[in-house]
Amino acid sequence: MRRDISDARTGWRSIGRVVAIATLVSAPPPVCLLAQGLANNSGALFLSLPVGAEAVGMGQTAVTLQGRGEAAFWNPAGLATMGESEFAVESGTLAAGPTYAMTAYFHARGIGVVGGALYMLNYGDLDRTDSTNTVIGRISPRNYEFLASYAAQLGSSVALGINYKLIELRVDCSGDCREFPNGDGVTHGVDVGGQVTVGTEGAFRLGFAIRNIGFKLQVNNRDQADDLPAQVVIGAAYRLPLPGQPTGSVSDRLDVKVAADVESPWGSYSNSEMRIGVDVGFQRLVRVRGGYAFVRDGLSGPSVGMGVSSGTIGIDFARSFLSGSDFVTDNPTFFAFRVTF
Repeated sequence: MRRDISDARTGWRSIGRVVAIATLVSAPPPVCLLAQGLANNSGALFLSLPVGAEAVGMGQTAVTLQGRGEAAFWNPAGLATMGESEFAVESGTLAAGPTYAMTAYFHARGIGVVGGALYMLNYGDLDRTDSTNTVIGRISPRNYEFLASYAAQLGSSVALGINYKLIELRVDCSGDCREFPNGDGVTHGVDVGGQVTVGTEGAFRLGFAIRNIGFKLQVNNRDQADDLPAQVVIGAAYRLPLPGQPTGSVSDRLDVKVAADVESPWGSYSNSEMRIGVDVGFQRLVRVRGGYAFVRDGLSGPSVGMGVSSGTIGIDFARSFLSGSDFVTDNPTFFAFRVTF
């Protein structure tokens, strides 16, 4: 997704528009976006993009996600259910550009789960041209998110978690950058969440999360500072053994998990979006997933995924099949590799 930037005097507003175009996963023709002016949340919309193959495979129903470091991006309370320490790497292919994530979380008995994560969205390199359409420089915008997390169990049925996050929009320029300075916008935020289990072996799980509460992301001046895309999410998941299985613990049999999430922008609860998902498999060995996201802006559509674990190694894969026709990339794919210890 490459664009030329010929007027250096547009300064940071041009950068904002470039990032707005790249960040919107559903991208109408760029000329239309430019005509509409700088998009709201242009520097921070990446915080709303999905992270992690397990969540995407289930239609992004992740507020009840448990036992994975991936949960930090959706509901930090899910980290409290990790029985082992974990290191994982994630990747995704989106219209805005490739995404990468690394997570490292450590389980400490009697204390809880602590750790952190790094997430990056790479918009690629954008050529800068002069009045003769000659390339004179190159602009490289990136978004970064650094998480520091803590989660703990309260008794056997309640889990709580919190993320502190450092959020950065960085735009580097190489070549002739005399009138197009490099820039860096940094802000801070938090996520908080909880999960409650009910029933035999915690078969029914409720979750809630408030994400991206924090200060505006300012790159140029206060008038162009962007609010973080604060969100409120609630959801539920129910796990049950498949019929015809031998008696015993649910964890020793084939099972199916059904989940649903409802997400709303903070302060605008009439604009809610819903996601549903299903996960079928045997323990952690083999899991097959599917889901559907009922959202706006051409982002609705089904998704599928699969996870395989053997010993301390696990791999997950997911792909979404979006119904919108304005996308400028193939249907996004997600991959995850994790090691427990």
